[in-house]
Amino acid sequence: MAEPELHYFCKPTALRAVAHSIDFLTAQEFVADEPACKKLWELVSTQFRTRGKFLAVWAGVRFVAVHRDPAGRADGFLLVNAPVNWQIDYVAVCAESRGQGIASALVTETANQALLRGVPYVMLTSKESLRPLYEACGFVPIEPTGVLSAPPRTQDVAPAN
Repeated sequence: MAEPELHYFCKPTALRAVAHSIDFLTAQEFVADEPACKKLWELVSTQFRTRGKFLAVWAGVRFVAVHRDPAGRADGFLLVNAPVNWQIDYVAVCAESRGQGIASALVTETANQALLRGVPYVMLTSKESLRPLYEACGFVPIEPTGVLSAPPRTQDVAPAN
């Protein structure tokens, strides 16, 4: 039986601290980095097994958040579809880089970029087991009734001058 999915909502209201350096690139900037593109494709092919869905989603991708390891190799990715509000479609981190807070940094930086660009809200759909990750980044699950859950208690930080 497949794990249930939840829909999440985030209305960015303040910049949050990000534990890792994240490159927030346009899709055009990202595709110029061939090694990063190959790594993303490898992760999508092995972690998600949804190559057809990925190719359908890619047409709407406007931004790619990228984390790089100490050697400069891309090891974490987040894709943003951005018609008006933003939809996070994929968050993928290399197996050897997991457990270091990279997924959290990718999601948090994306919410920060949404705030800086005046995006009203960010949405995503993910497995219920990832709820702690997304709630820690300021996202709130939308209950099946369409009502938002109580927001998590987190501390926002003021923007750097």
